[in-house]
Amino acid sequence: HLLPTILTAVFGSASAAKDSQYDPIQNFPALVEWFTSHGGQIDPRITLGYEPSTNPKVRIRGMIATAHIEPETVLIHTPASLMISDFDRNHCEVIQRVVEELELGEESKWDMYFKFDGSSLVSASGLDDGEEEEQGHGQRHTRTPTQWKTEDQPGSRAILELQGLPPTGDTHRHINWYTSACNDSEELTPIQLKAFVMFLTRAADRGMVPMYDLMNHHNGLINTRLQVDEEGGMSVIAATAIEENEPIYNTYSRGGGESTVDVFNTYGFVEDYPQLWRWSDVDMIVKAEDPNHAFGRYVGPDENSGVDAEGRGFEPNSHHYELLVISPTLAALHPTKALVHVLGNGRRTIDEWKVEINNHHATLRKSHVNAMHDSALAVLSELPTTIKEDENTILPNERRLFEKVKKKGRVDQSKADTIQAIEYRLAFKKALKLAVDVARIGQFYLD
Repeated sequence: HLLPTILTAVFGSASAAKDSQYDPIQNFPALVEWFTSHGGQIDPRITLGYEPSTNPKVRIRGMIATAHIEPETVLIHTPASLMISDFDRNHCEVIQRVVEELELGEESKWDMYFKFDGSSLVSASGLDDGEEEEQGHGQRHTRTPTQWKTEDQPGSRAILELQGLPPTGDTHRHINWYTSACNDSEELTPIQLKAFVMFLTRAADRGMVPMYDLMNHHNGLINTRLQVDEEGGMSVIAATAIEENEPIYNTYSRGGGESTVDVFNTYGFVEDYPQLWRWSDVDMIVKAEDPNHAFGRYVGPDENSGVDAEGRGFEPNSHHYELLVISPTLAALHPTKALVHVLGNGRRTIDEWKVEINNHHATLRKSHVNAMHDSALAVLSELPTTIKEDENTILPNERRLFEKVKKKGRVDQSKADTIQAIEYRLAFKKALKLAVDVARIGQFYLD
């Protein structure tokens, strides 16, 4: 299972040309014409634009509703004939089909679709100095960690800037998989690399699904669901009412199966709240060898263990340390599968989350809370820089240096990767700090 659901584009070109040859927003009508002429359907109240933002310097590109849309409306229908897929859902075969279609160039049926692939777009936004365009997932000039330079290559700072936090040691697993499983461990050609990144960052479990893969990810504001028909086509359905100028969201990590660490490692961005942070230490790695160890975290109404040997009852979402972060001040320690099931499947208000988390913490043994507190504190104390240093000194300086080079007409991709890693580690550190704070002030079961 290489990836869960679809992704938007990852923008990683090193070019700094001011004029992109193909502007996705301006040319979206051409994509719609191609899509509908080949049997696709898209609601006319959907466009590609910039999501509303309180920060004028931030522009996140994604699908937007231009008018009110009622629940259960079919927003997009992609027929099987427009998908690049494999009957057996063999990922290697799907990527090879993308390679073959890319080689056809303008003769390919999917040529128009490929023009909307972010990996081929110019990453420099052409904005005035001081403006910043965050495209697709909301990241500047970002690539997936699997595209970063490896530790043995010059300019490989990005991996080092993770400071040992997950996904250190696992950043290149996707490209290593593709190289070994699909290409006999041979060096990839540029077109193979392009096809692989396109697949990694956009593919559904059914393969490449045009139009559907332009939706952005948000597990807190998701407003769509998916439906597959008997002919193999796939529809995007409005799960809620969608208002004018509201973004249309998908999920890349439904039901808590993938953590925020996994989302970053696959797609190259830190997702908005809610976030699901996961880590281990030596003690937890040993405990995790016992598949039943985490069930003892919880206490049922009869004040006995919350589950039996078969796992019936309270079921932990992860056998490692895990923190569900709803806001900068609200989080749940060691969430259960029931608590995180709503992620990518529905919405909760902050007040609803507070009730759910308080009820959850009342069943969580204080001894397990203390262990999580100590682990998070130990990780923070062992890192070479603090939250304050990262946020107030290191990150602003790296951004300044990046902008200095950019003003000279060049994008320093290694520097962009480094900033991406620092932004991620800062978010991880803040989550660890929140775990410590919640463990100290929360109300838990005193065992």
